[in-house]
Amino acid sequence: MRIIDYALALDGGTQIITLEISEGEQISIGLDGRMGSPTSGKQLFIGNSPESPDTRMLPIGGIEEREVVSLLENWANETQGFIRREALMEVEQSTLNGQDLLDLLGLNGLLPK
Repeated sequence: MRIIDYALALDGGTQIITLEISEGEQISIGLDGRMGSPTSGKQLFIGNSPESPDTRMLPIGGIEEREVVSLLENWANETQGFIRREALMEVEQSTLNGQDLLDLLGLNGLLPK
């Protein structure tokens, strides 16, 4: 499992990652960050934008949300061990590129604190 894309929308802060679950299997997961949205920073979705017609907004606290959070936590536990997480958090973000930057953005953006 690895993050293959990260996007920060211009709507005030929506973040989207594309996670490669296995070869040929991908999923785009986002956190609604639209300014003025009552669910800003709280609601996950599957898709490329919270406003796309094909996006599935996941009920806050629902089964689907728990499954997505579990998937993200599995990604972090499998690929981002404690030492790697600490190293990524300490480094100057502007010096990162490639997979390291995608991993840091995924850790900071979508995983529950």
